[in-house]
Amino acid sequence: MNIATILLASMGMLANQTGPTQDRIELIRGVGEIAAPQASPGVLSVSGKAFVFATGTQSKGRVPIFAAVPVERGRAVAASHERFFSEIALKNGGNGRLLGNILSWLGRKPVGSLRVGLMGYDSMAPALRAAGISVSPVTVETLQGVLGSLDVICATMPALEQSRGAQVALMRFVKSGHGLFLASAGWGWSVQHPNQNLLADHPGNQMLFPYGICFTQDTANQTYLLQTDDSTLFNTDGALEALKSKSLSVVDRTTAVFTVERALSFLPPEAPGLPSQIDAGAATDPGGGIPSVDNPITPDKPFSRLKAWLDYRRILSVPVKMLKAHPSAQFFPGSVPASAARVTRSLVIDTSISDWHSTGFYAAPGELIQIQIPEEATKAGLRVRIGPHFDRLWQLDSWPRFPDISLIRSLPYEENQAASPFGGTIYIEVPPQCHLGKVSVGFKNVVPAAWYVKGQTTAAQWKQMINGTSAPWVELQGDLVILSVPLSSAKTIVDPAPLMNYWDQVLKECYAFYATPRRTRQERYCTDVEISAGYMHSGYPIMTHMDVADTMCSLPKLLSKGKSWGFYHEVGHNFQASPWTWSGTGEVTNNLFSLYASERMNRITPHTYGEAHPAMDPQKCKDRLKKYLASGAHFEDWCKDPFLALTMFAQLRQAFGWDPFTRLFAEYQEMPVTQWPADDTAKRDAFLVRFSKLVQHDLGPFFQAWGIPTSPAARGAVLGLPAWMPSDWPVK
Repeated sequence: MNIATILLASMGMLANQTGPTQDRIELIRGVGEIAAPQASPGVLSVSGKAFVFATGTQSKGRVPIFAAVPVERGRAVAASHERFFSEIALKNGGNGRLLGNILSWLGRKPVGSLRVGLMGYDSMAPALRAAGISVSPVTVETLQGVLGSLDVICATMPALEQSRGAQVALMRFVKSGHGLFLASAGWGWSVQHPNQNLLADHPGNQMLFPYGICFTQDTANQTYLLQTDDSTLFNTDGALEALKSKSLSVVDRTTAVFTVERALSFLPPEAPGLPSQIDAGAATDPGGGIPSVDNPITPDKPFSRLKAWLDYRRILSVPVKMLKAHPSAQFFPGSVPASAARVTRSLVIDTSISDWHSTGFYAAPGELIQIQIPEEATKAGLRVRIGPHFDRLWQLDSWPRFPDISLIRSLPYEENQAASPFGGTIYIEVPPQCHLGKVSVGFKNVVPAAWYVKGQTTAAQWKQMINGTSAPWVELQGDLVILSVPLSSAKTIVDPAPLMNYWDQVLKECYAFYATPRRTRQERYCTDVEISAGYMHSGYPIMTHMDVADTMCSLPKLLSKGKSWGFYHEVGHNFQASPWTWSGTGEVTNNLFSLYASERMNRITPHTYGEAHPAMDPQKCKDRLKKYLASGAHFEDWCKDPFLALTMFAQLRQAFGWDPFTRLFAEYQEMPVTQWPADDTAKRDAFLVRFSKLVQHDLGPFFQAWGIPTSPAARGAVLGLPAWMPSDWPVK
């Protein structure tokens, strides 16, 4: 069936009755699958009398991509991308039928008798003419003269954005009983108009937002579904009422929250109506919409979740002088007594060292601080950070603290101001390749925080500052490591020197093992009540949960067996390198350091690896390997089990020691990155060949026994060496 036949088949009989249900049925009648070739559709927000009749998908669920709305005596339809009806897309039967339905619904006529004007939508013309539709090209200049002879106008944004008068004329045309089809990807328009406001300046929003349709910044995935039921969860008003009922399923509640959240994303946070309803709804939730460890915000508190999102937008939109303390700050990261001293101090920052510089100061929640920098530093890209807890929790189900509490502001002036509703430890961020040298930075209205600096702070000074500070967070700075911990944990430390010697030694071992040049900045560890992923995660800082804060501050615990694996694991991630980390070893080559450091720092041997981590108990390793070999030694199974894979590397360590690993890492450090192996096969081959030559044994049979794929060329390159297998192979 050609496109003309498909279009002519659209809505041959028009319904006598109208309403959202019947209108939706007419719009999707006979439509199969739809597509948007070479396009990334946007997302619509719908409210009032507008209704959705097709959706796309996102990680959170389905999202509107086609919507319709009555406009006084006329009708309008919006699509979230022009290419749903491009010449290529219209070759798809579903797209052609959908277009015919839309035009017929808009014009209240069978397709064959429609008169359609195209503004910037030339791609539609051949198909429409082939279906017998009267097609007229329309421009801003000819619009007024042709409106009286048309039933429907189809327009794209470029054809409209240069003329507000054309937009007004089109809306009069619609209100008088005619039809309007608009297509636009809101995100794409924003990219092309970086200095304009999507809600206020987008022509489609100027025209249809008053009637309940908005083109938003979001994007939809390319899985499109027709809306076959009367769900109102895609309509902001309907979603809000459904949330108030508190009887939604988990899936429907997620959809409803996402719908309201989308509407909040473009509404001014101080707007009346929806924001005030969100605040009122959150006030009735347990905890009153304020997240805490004892009363976290969870999915069954949808209004609290929406309020957090709304509060975040309020924070971003308020001038710094007007920021107030957020109620959740008292729970985390903590409050500062009003009686605590606020001081004016300065310190020297060495800008040859990039990233965060600790200051020993704390910003009280909601209080304005001032930062002074020299004139020559105003264009250097320096920034102030308030709070080390930089993980954002929006994607998590449970929020035991506000989802985003670390604030960053640039320092473009000699006199700068900053504030955070949550407060936090103050840092100066230095960009890479900064050549200012040492600069003096001044601070006003800041709270002195306990800040131990190894080699500078004495035990007596530490005792004095830890007992005298009112700041709830503490910094412990060694030569190679900095810890951010709560005051309650830091108070257990009598003298931080031995503790920081331990942490520095961990990094010394890491640098030595991975044969990596020392970085100019220290590595950082920071504890938090919740982090963005996992129990701990690597990065700058390495983030971990509060339950290990006391361990981080206790040298006896750190030196005991089995307490430090996670710390070694995450810093190992920070030093992993691509040439010797192939698919399946992302959680393995970092753990080489976990084993190495456990030996060096915790008096653990290969025979007692189970004391470092239970999964590496020698008997468990043997049982795991025996099962793997019995099942056929499939590489895909090896890749799925990090401790199985680590067992293979542990066998190499037991036979040859750690030195070949370090020598291998050093070889890669010394060669240009352009010479590193380019893909997984090359990485496995290179490891086999290089390690075999370092230990002067042919490891080809060992790799094959483990099921690790390598090329004949790689195995052939080491055939002249004596073959090696573990002494206890085969495993019994």
